[in-house]
Amino acid sequence: MNFPLLILLAVPFLTVPVVYPLRRTPLAAPFAAAVAAALVGFLWIVPWPLSAARPDQNTLGPPLVLLGRTLRLTETDRWVLSVLWGSAALMFLTAWPFRFERRLYPIGMAAGGLWMLGLLLRPISLGTFFIGGAALLLALTLLGEGHGMEGATQYLIAASLGFLAWVTAAWAAEQATLNPGQPLWTTLTVVLIGMALVLWLGVWPAYRWVLLLFAEGAPVGAAFTVFLLNYGTWFWLLAWAQEFPWLSQLPGWSASLQTIGILMTLSSAVLALAERGWGAIGGYAWLAASGLSWLALGLGTVEGVHLSAWTLGIRMIALIGLAFALAAHRRMSGSTESGRIPLHHGPWVIALLLGSGMALMDVPPFAGFTARWALTRWLTLSHPILALALMGSVGLLGWALWRELLTPPKETTPLRPMPRSVVWFGIAWWIAELLLLFSGPWLGLQLKALAEAWIRVRLIE
Repeated sequence: MNFPLLILLAVPFLTVPVVYPLRRTPLAAPFAAAVAAALVGFLWIVPWPLSAARPDQNTLGPPLVLLGRTLRLTETDRWVLSVLWGSAALMFLTAWPFRFERRLYPIGMAAGGLWMLGLLLRPISLGTFFIGGAALLLALTLLGEGHGMEGATQYLIAASLGFLAWVTAAWAAEQATLNPGQPLWTTLTVVLIGMALVLWLGVWPAYRWVLLLFAEGAPVGAAFTVFLLNYGTWFWLLAWAQEFPWLSQLPGWSASLQTIGILMTLSSAVLALAERGWGAIGGYAWLAASGLSWLALGLGTVEGVHLSAWTLGIRMIALIGLAFALAAHRRMSGSTESGRIPLHHGPWVIALLLGSGMALMDVPPFAGFTARWALTRWLTLSHPILALALMGSVGLLGWALWRELLTPPKETTPLRPMPRSVVWFGIAWWIAELLLLFSGPWLGLQLKALAEAWIRVRLIE
């Protein structure tokens, strides 16, 4: 029995009944963040013995058998779960000053625990139910204090349909494994996975729920939802490729991921010009940034996987800044409606909105610029028109961002004072961005080694 792994899986669910009664007190956020941070420390402090000799099969400790199913923790899983719970801890602290984020703490812990079970559980068909349950549970974090009903409803529809697509795809993949040589099952599997990705990632034309989550409701809860879906689905897809190796060898596999990335990036940049409001534009910026990660993943090379993992990691800071700025904007205006805050009334709110928006667009001096520049340089040799479109998408999103800043308000509305926490959070956010920029080379080396391990076990080709 692998007791450390059992403790790791049980702690998030044991935390829920403790943090739920505390959700209306100031203790909920630091308690949930401390538990999430403790999980990260537990992953690295516990001496996990290697129980397999092959480099691509290194299991940390013996497999854990629960209800007849096998769960095993690998070195890659440890890295994945560390980023998951570390980001959750930052999200919990980000939501601390805002009363309308109370649902995030207990539901975030439960959703994170379900995602962890789904990622570690084999076979993939059973893990799909835990992943889908977490996605559906996240809808409750979006309601806030009675707001965000339309966005939460649209997300619930997309998550439900995506969950059905994942479950059916798991059944089709198992049929393809049992009946090799029949193209019907392989085609059906790829089509269903594509549908699930479109619904869960907000790919055009199923993108509206992402904008509504950012434009209304609880901003930090929305950020936690889109992060967990995007980041978790990225590794969830790799788990599929590990259990069904023939998936990554299909001729259209890489092309499908590239198409999803291109649609997310270019459509978001163009459609952003028709939107008004910080939340909607921020949602488009997140979609475009996520599309770049999926485009890099679709290249099917060590460098592509490396860039994709790099962009996913560094944009966490930008997403947190955007969520905090939108929450502060809502607290000052007292409404989820689009509105402009004068610079002299909320300078740090404006600085966070602009800074996080530019960080999501990968403009210098933010760390994401290195990944976008490398990807554009590689695409220039094979797809020069696409490379120019990627560069142009930054200009379109930038224009939508600055237009929102410069457009005069239609009417003057009374504003509440800027929260004091915005100043300290803003200083911490800009320091984190600078540290991320300077630590980029070291972090990139770690991710490249991880990408090489994935390629070595033929997860992506």
